[in-house]
Amino acid sequence: MYISSPDPTSDFRVIYRVDESAFIDKIVQEIFSGIRPRGMENNLIGIKSRLDALNSLLATEATEEVLIIGICGMGGIGKTTIARALFGRIAYKFEGSSFANDVRENSSSKKDICALQGKILRDVLVTQHVTTIQDPEHGADMIRKRFRNKKVLLVLDDVDNLTQLEFLAARRKWFGLGSRIVITTRNEHLLSDANAKYKPPILLEDQALGLFSRHAFRKNIPPSGYEELSYRAIRYTGCLPLALKVLGSFFYKRQADVWESALNRLAKKQNAEIFETLKLSFDGLDDSEKEIFLDIACFFKGKDEEHVTRVLDSFGFDPVIGITILIEKSLVTISNKRLNMHDLIQDMGRQIVCSSFPNSRLWQLEQIHDFVSRNKKLKAIEAIVVPYKQHNVEKYDEELGFRANVFESMKNLRLLDIDQKFTSREPTILPYDLQWLQWNEYPFSSLPLAHMRKLVGIEMLYGRIKHLWKGQKIFPNLKFIHLQRLGWLTKFPDVSGAPNVERLVLLYCESLVEVHESLGSHRRLVYLDMSGCERLVCLPSIIEMESLETLRLSDCYRLERFPEVGACMVKLSNLYLDSCFRVEELPSSIRYLSSLSFLHLQNCKSLMNIPDSICELQQLKSLQLHNCEKLQKLPEELGSMKNLEDLGLGITGYVGALERPESINFHTFKDLCSLRKLDLSRRQIRNEDFPQDLHGFSSLEELHLSGNSKLIELPASISHLFRLKHLELNECCQLQKLHVLPSGIQVLKASDCSSLEKIEDLSEEYEWLYKIWLVGCVKLLEDQENERYLDKMLQESFLKRCAAVDHRLSIAIPGNKIPSWFEEEQHGHQITLKLPHECHIQIMGFAVCGLFQGVQMGRCSPEIIFTIVNDEKSIPKSEVDCIVASAAAENGNVWISYMPFSFFQQMYHDSEREDWSHIEGNLVTSIRLQGGEEAVRCGAHIVYKQDVELIGEPKICIPDYRNLEYSHGSGNTRVCLEMYMSPWCL
Repeated sequence: MYISSPDPTSDFRVIYRVDESAFIDKIVQEIFSGIRPRGMENNLIGIKSRLDALNSLLATEATEEVLIIGICGMGGIGKTTIARALFGRIAYKFEGSSFANDVRENSSSKKDICALQGKILRDVLVTQHVTTIQDPEHGADMIRKRFRNKKVLLVLDDVDNLTQLEFLAARRKWFGLGSRIVITTRNEHLLSDANAKYKPPILLEDQALGLFSRHAFRKNIPPSGYEELSYRAIRYTGCLPLALKVLGSFFYKRQADVWESALNRLAKKQNAEIFETLKLSFDGLDDSEKEIFLDIACFFKGKDEEHVTRVLDSFGFDPVIGITILIEKSLVTISNKRLNMHDLIQDMGRQIVCSSFPNSRLWQLEQIHDFVSRNKKLKAIEAIVVPYKQHNVEKYDEELGFRANVFESMKNLRLLDIDQKFTSREPTILPYDLQWLQWNEYPFSSLPLAHMRKLVGIEMLYGRIKHLWKGQKIFPNLKFIHLQRLGWLTKFPDVSGAPNVERLVLLYCESLVEVHESLGSHRRLVYLDMSGCERLVCLPSIIEMESLETLRLSDCYRLERFPEVGACMVKLSNLYLDSCFRVEELPSSIRYLSSLSFLHLQNCKSLMNIPDSICELQQLKSLQLHNCEKLQKLPEELGSMKNLEDLGLGITGYVGALERPESINFHTFKDLCSLRKLDLSRRQIRNEDFPQDLHGFSSLEELHLSGNSKLIELPASISHLFRLKHLELNECCQLQKLHVLPSGIQVLKASDCSSLEKIEDLSEEYEWLYKIWLVGCVKLLEDQENERYLDKMLQESFLKRCAAVDHRLSIAIPGNKIPSWFEEEQHGHQITLKLPHECHIQIMGFAVCGLFQGVQMGRCSPEIIFTIVNDEKSIPKSEVDCIVASAAAENGNVWISYMPFSFFQQMYHDSEREDWSHIEGNLVTSIRLQGGEEAVRCGAHIVYKQDVELIGEPKICIPDYRNLEYSHGSGNTRVCLEMYMSPWCL
């Protein structure tokens, strides 16, 4: 099982492998639940008895057969919740597992089914690389071939027809012995082939009261005076969990007289209790909230919250407060920034539309075809949205292809979201009241947008449109224009008649050559993105957009100049010009961008000049000039920009001798007192290029000098950089000495410095240093004093210094021996340690050592895989290449790493140390490079608490400086823990 570190800035990724353990059970439940926090299973009312009943049906101990178990029942009874909890509890027992949620919703077309098959294959096989599935039959064959020898747990949630099962789990023989297929469905008939069926019972009255109370009172029991009202309320829910949740949320903070009125109303609707119970919350909404709810139910379930908010706002529905209220009433949820609602609530919303507002909202192809084709009066239609998953169905062209004037009678249409040939010919008119238009893969050359004064948003992805409109057109309400990958669009029109546009996106419109001059003086535009318009040659001669905050022109390869900037451009804070290959300079008027914080100019290969006026930008925090190879001089005053925090001037990747840029005027940098990161990689910095006094870099934490072939030694003044924690000097081929480093240095990378012949006693002089990389620095071995210093880095006492403060350690130096204090050592890349009983109490951490051949480590970072196995027969055997091992002995690099035991716990959301009490057996350690090369010899050592206690109280506590915000050079270790029988990836 592969489990990624929850900390994106960490160097490590962890994977475990065990046979069985109560600890793993808990961890897997926590990690795989995803949508629920740790321990939530225990907070689900009535869940234990349901899981116990299911477990008996699953008979996981029966490993010689494949079982299909069905969970069936009405919507809202908790089938999905139970299935998720079950999955979290037992997934670790299988070699592969996948939870396929919302099968009904995600399999309406062949493309969707293929996507679902791909997800299942990736989950079970623990890989992101699955052969492209051509059609559902191909995907079914792949599942059969890949899973037939694998013990798999597959949960198919919300299945509603046999076709889905035919393509996802048609036969038991598709799966290896011991596999379990769990299917949740409302249709019991689909489970005729199941080995067993489980029908979740409704909640008992006391359980229902507890669930209701949590939502109505935020307590487990009703407060005094509300007991009888609560019992009356739950009777109308049928003890259905969803209804209890919705009704409880409706009554939250309401007075008793409101309860009485609502309950009396429910008493009159005895024949439709569940529907009316859910509808009660809808009826309590105001008109705007009702409109929002119905639009979400019909169109926007699963959509991006920000985008939906923008669309709903165009109708005047006040969606920010409206969606908040819907969430409070448990009608809507937000997960991963997307709007969601339960199927039962969605069905209720759509039923309300059909009964109370017939044909006002159309979302099904047949529904659209029938109503539009058979009626001439179409005033009832407010919105037409064809879900993307219906775009590729076989009948799409048959069902649609309406006449060109079909919109003429849709007088009240406010939302139109369609695709391809909705009309058989170019439409002659669009409704006057239309407020939001999205038409993807538009097949015609122009749109009849004239006179659409109420239009607020227009979106188009792909298509053959050549122009939006010609001349000046009046669009007083237009705020959002999003045009993406329109390969036929060559010009962007006059926008002077659309003064309220706030957001304009012209993304990867590869044929776009020019934009109208009026764009440059637009007063309300806040966000402008023209990235990927690779044929764009010029912009308006001057930009005076007083509201603009973000301007993106990345990958505009042919853009020749950046325009002059007007004095009103005081709000622009983000400017992206990366990979504008032909831009040679910026105008001096850039001084007017007084709020500019981030300026990205990396890969501007023709850029030769940065104007002096850039130094007037006192809010500038990040200036990125990576790979600007022709830029040889920076403004003198740039070195005095007191708010600049990140300056990137490095050249990334390999640069040939003839292509190396000239040294940049680093010596003029004087007072960059806020600078935290400086990258001068491959800038040919020489010793004399350093400023004489580095006190002006008092905040510098990270310095990259890799690839500077003229650098012979660091200036003594570098020791004045008291906050410097990370220093990179890789491939500085003339560097001869490493000395007088800052006292607080934590990370030092100086691999492949072929001339390096003198270092300090790094293990003694720098208390905070925990990562040292000197791979390939073979000249160090020619000096006895250096050898002694290198040997000290490998001593157990140096490692214990980190262990004493529970910190990681990573050292890579030239060498050919595993230190003698490693208790286990052998040829090959794998080694086994016997874990003691109750190891979590005794162990402080693990030390590992790997010997690699030649200069392999200079290009790739190491990877450790820890495998815990209980059965000694399962311990993998390492095959040894004696020739390679011999070569490494003569010209190799040795790497030592220490991993605190607490580090593994942190990977699992700071789980308690007692959780590890069941871990026992053999710890198999594998060491290799991420490029695939394996260590030719390795060692492993357990560091016990008693060993660390012998060195006494630590004098220091090393703060963990994480340096993966940018990754330069080598040296970032990846650590893996494998759990046997749980090969899935998070």
